[in-house]
Amino acid sequence: MPEEISVRQWQEKFRAGAFDSKDLDTQRQAGWWDWHCHWDALAGRLKRIAPVVMGIREPIILDNYSLWLANVRSPGRKAVYDHVQFEPLGPDRGGRIFRIDYKNPDEPEKWTLYTERFCFHAAEYGCAHVRDMVQYISAMACELEQGICPPFLDEKRAAVDYILRRPVLYPSRALRREGEHSYSFLDRDDSRRKIVHVARSLKDVPPDFQASRTMQIRGLYVYCPEDAGKALSAPEKTANKSQRRKETPER
Repeated sequence: MPEEISVRQWQEKFRAGAFDSKDLDTQRQAGWWDWHCHWDALAGRLKRIAPVVMGIREPIILDNYSLWLANVRSPGRKAVYDHVQFEPLGPDRGGRIFRIDYKNPDEPEKWTLYTERFCFHAAEYGCAHVRDMVQYISAMACELEQGICPPFLDEKRAAVDYILRRPVLYPSRALRREGEHSYSFLDRDDSRRKIVHVARSLKDVPPDFQASRTMQIRGLYVYCPEDAGKALSAPEKTANKSQRRKETPER
């Protein structure tokens, strides 16, 4: 297992060329702990994912997080992709772990962010350019440092409660953010991805939001165009318990 160092120390080593060599011991020191590619490809893969690490400037992450790298095989596919996981130094993680995937074939964007606060079943954010990911992480760092709960987490909880009320055979809790105040989920009954809109006020709703067909959940207004007019059941008794269950990725 490589030595646990801070992100700032990792950046200093990377700039100094400490991880340039292709030999396996060097790449393990860079943070690789698992891979499904040939080991001599790790140095090249490191250079492709490093820009997102090197773009971080916030002290809360630089000095209080370490990082680990993995080359992952996509479930059901031959393709492999890379991710870097950031974990708080010390025993108190406090729901602050996050991970960035690079070219995950199961995601629509080149860069994808998963966080413990949103849950690791679905991406919190995705983008095509590393500069946009770095900018998002910068804003997230401020939220983590100040203990701010972003509004979309309350919206997500309401959306999860909503999809658990749908009269389906196979309920799904995995939501993906689709911009401001909108989320999508895969309906496992018909294999279609569907949109759920969440609004704090009926005065601020998406264009296709039909106020007469909304459901009020957790003080928010929820609407799914595909479900308009359908009867919904009471929420599952296990919904809140499932939301409280701590979910952390294995490494």
